[in-house]
Amino acid sequence: FYGYVLPEGVDYKGRTVGVLTTGILEDESTYQINPENNPAYSSESAPATVNTIAECARAVEEKLHIVLQEDSVITLDRFGGEMFKKISTDTMSDTADYLFCMPCLLEGAMLAEGEYLYDMNKIVDLDNPWWCKPFNDALTINGASYMAAGDIGMVSRDATLFVGFNKKMAESNHITDKYGCKDLYEMVDKKLWTQDAMFEMAKSMYQDINQNNICDVGDINGLSGQDGIVYWLLKTGGENICENDETGYPHLVVKNERAISLIEQAQDYFQDPQNGFMCADDYFEQSQIPVSDILVPEFKADRCLFFMNALLNLKLIRDMESDFGILPCPMYDKDQKTYISNVGAWSSDAICVPLSTKEEDLELTRHVIECLGAISIEKLTPVYYEQTLQYQISRDDDSMRMLDIIFANRTPDMAETFRWGQMPSAVVSMRKKPKGSFVSAYEAIEEATETAIAETVKSFREMQENG
Repeated sequence: FYGYVLPEGVDYKGRTVGVLTTGILEDESTYQINPENNPAYSSESAPATVNTIAECARAVEEKLHIVLQEDSVITLDRFGGEMFKKISTDTMSDTADYLFCMPCLLEGAMLAEGEYLYDMNKIVDLDNPWWCKPFNDALTINGASYMAAGDIGMVSRDATLFVGFNKKMAESNHITDKYGCKDLYEMVDKKLWTQDAMFEMAKSMYQDINQNNICDVGDINGLSGQDGIVYWLLKTGGENICENDETGYPHLVVKNERAISLIEQAQDYFQDPQNGFMCADDYFEQSQIPVSDILVPEFKADRCLFFMNALLNLKLIRDMESDFGILPCPMYDKDQKTYISNVGAWSSDAICVPLSTKEEDLELTRHVIECLGAISIEKLTPVYYEQTLQYQISRDDDSMRMLDIIFANRTPDMAETFRWGQMPSAVVSMRKKPKGSFVSAYEAIEEATETAIAETVKSFREMQENG
């Protein structure tokens, strides 16, 4: 079945397979496995990707002779909310309402620590091509992977960071000439697309139209994003807050020379009043949805060169008159081995199998998940690429290549996912904190963070010792 080998004659005789997913909007895109379960679904009005997900679900149902019954939790509560309660209650009551679930990463981590999940390595083969190895490796602790992502669904892909650029502004200002490149795509290919290059280009574009010495609405700005941008740049610059040590368990690594240098370079840029950076979070009092209400109109109006955010926001620029391009987030420096795309733990989901799933049903669970992955890489991913780029005026192979680069190494952050201490928040705060203050901020919360990590490690050790 699309590259996945099924036993001959497999037939589950119309059995219903329960799946629990999570979303934040009451629309057809909320359902990640079978949109046709959603009362709001309409094949006439649904995006192409949603219709393709429905087609994939029907094909898997027909092949295995099952019915995919998806329930979706619509909530902004990502910290022990309805998803966590449903799965934990199922497990404690020995009730198998759902053979697998797709929580956001924050709740997936809570379920893993609470010993409510199977190690995905015992259910599926994570080396299959429809799984995202960098993503799954990033959340693996001592060989155990309790959350996994790949080609199934769209949420984890939509939660991936990218940089959009205004082609009209880039070309008319010849911003790549000094680097000896014809365009930004060539800079990516030659590994010249670095953070200092982005900062320099962004700063060169800034025009303080209203003369108030602040980069705000109506100015010509070089870069827009949100308050977490220093943290984003740390991750996409190849630095992690935590990594697994030789024993396979996580420990703090962020207080190193390269990470500190990266943070301080970012501080130099963001704290310069002439930097050309516009932050959505500075407008929370004016807008409940600052990205769409503040940043997107500026980008669409040819007043912003670079827009750094999650791919889910690309759909907001569909009526843009000028053309845009897509880039991976920049490397810290040219010595970095590859471009890295951060995946947000609050918005991304992953596939998990709750311990409430009976052992005799694990084979069925494996076949369902692997079949969904196998058909998704063939059917859904090409349509996702096409829809992501459909609003571009000049379609080009370069944008498709950029998406390949973005998705080839998309990784969530372990520290953000498991919420160990306040270390991610400490990095975020550096946008406005004095240069050189990171080490003291780190040391103030180092002990509490290490204690939180130790508690997770203890839980994982016990789970693995108990099989």
